[in-house]
Amino acid sequence: MTPKRRALITLLKLSDLAVVIAAFSFALALTVDSGSGTSWKALLEMRVSIQNAMFVAAYLGAWHFVLKAFGLYRSYRLSPASRESKDVAFACLVATAPLVPFDLLLDFEYVNSLFLSAFGSFTFVTLILERRLLRAVARQVRRRGHNLRNVVVVGDGQEALGTSAGLVRRNDLGYRLVELIEITRSDSREEEEQQSTAAMERLHKLIEEQPIDEVFVALPLDCSQSLIWPIISLCEEQGVMVRVLARVADLSWGRAVIDEVGGKPVITIFSGPPDTLRLHAKRALDLVGSAVGLILLSPIMLMVALAIKMDSNGRVLFGQERVGHNRRVFRAWKFRTMVDGADKMQESLESLNEAEGPIFKIKEDPRITRVGSFLRRTSIDELPQLFNVLKGDMSLVGPRPLPLRDVTRIDVRWHKRRFSVKPGITCLWQINGREPTFDDWIKADMEYIDNWSLKLDARILMKTIPAVISGHGAH
Repeated sequence: MTPKRRALITLLKLSDLAVVIAAFSFALALTVDSGSGTSWKALLEMRVSIQNAMFVAAYLGAWHFVLKAFGLYRSYRLSPASRESKDVAFACLVATAPLVPFDLLLDFEYVNSLFLSAFGSFTFVTLILERRLLRAVARQVRRRGHNLRNVVVVGDGQEALGTSAGLVRRNDLGYRLVELIEITRSDSREEEEQQSTAAMERLHKLIEEQPIDEVFVALPLDCSQSLIWPIISLCEEQGVMVRVLARVADLSWGRAVIDEVGGKPVITIFSGPPDTLRLHAKRALDLVGSAVGLILLSPIMLMVALAIKMDSNGRVLFGQERVGHNRRVFRAWKFRTMVDGADKMQESLESLNEAEGPIFKIKEDPRITRVGSFLRRTSIDELPQLFNVLKGDMSLVGPRPLPLRDVTRIDVRWHKRRFSVKPGITCLWQINGREPTFDDWIKADMEYIDNWSLKLDARILMKTIPAVISGHGAH
């Protein structure tokens, strides 16, 4: 997710919470005016109890997670307005219903049938109007060339050309057509196979060379399965979204959602962990964990900064471009553990590389400083990455982010599926000794992606502490 999109989503989330507060106040006003025996003046003069304040804060948090759980912060570029309205309606119902049992438990004075119906209805109507307005604003922003998604179209004949033209013509959808990979129908089986192979090689190269957000497949499903499935497999391995124009659609695929473009149905197939409430809970854990960690560890980080400054010349922090979710490049931060300018010396040390695969490691690296050796052995040099977690580029738990140099040397395609999730500060290989071969490291990442759960995250976090203290495998 780009910084601009992240800012827009944050603005939308804050607007939603403001709508909920306004709806709550409106419903409360109706209840008071309906003859509850309490005047507005008396209501405003009431003291706010700690219990009520805690409930309101928790309830706003619950609204936030419910709205995320119903997918109301994902892209609705191709979805009809009716789907968004349906999602908002269900979210309002789910978030309003718990007020009934909470009223029985906490004895809220104003929660009655009038309040519930007014609160739910007003919230629904206001959220719909808010999103209609934001849709209109978003269309104008996209028309000006902002918030665009890179897309590749693979298809045959007029269907592919029509899809490409529709995406280009509808500049309000916000798609930037990178390339149209056209497949020409042929009576020769050998020629069709050659075209399919060339198309796969071209698509693979495009994904390698630049960030591709979506791939549209405009092929007949009844006679193009031999090409469609490899395309889906490639995109799933690398975390790229696939949209299949459903001329003849087999809807038995898992995690498939129907959208539309130009009045035609489109199947959207997702890879990576599904966007569920658990995934939002993981982000909440990241936010709380990184914020608390930065506060509690700030004295240690200050002492480390002073030690680095006294030990050698150069900056305290070292920023390096690394590859994250969906192959997006971001700057990861660490405490500097090497001499100033060490990154420029790496090329001359390539012959001393002791690691298997594309990664670079030397146990007795001559560039490491005295303080840096201790920081690496204890993994304290990784603490600044809590800022990356807070920002959203990383997670507390996930595959370790690789430098650009290492990523360009990965020559096994399935290894790149590790980019379908956010990178993390700690992961499975780190708690298992931190000295595997690169293949074992990647297999551990795949095991994490395929079996991800909040319980697994908690287990990894708990085992990270003794692994860090022992320092086994760290260098």
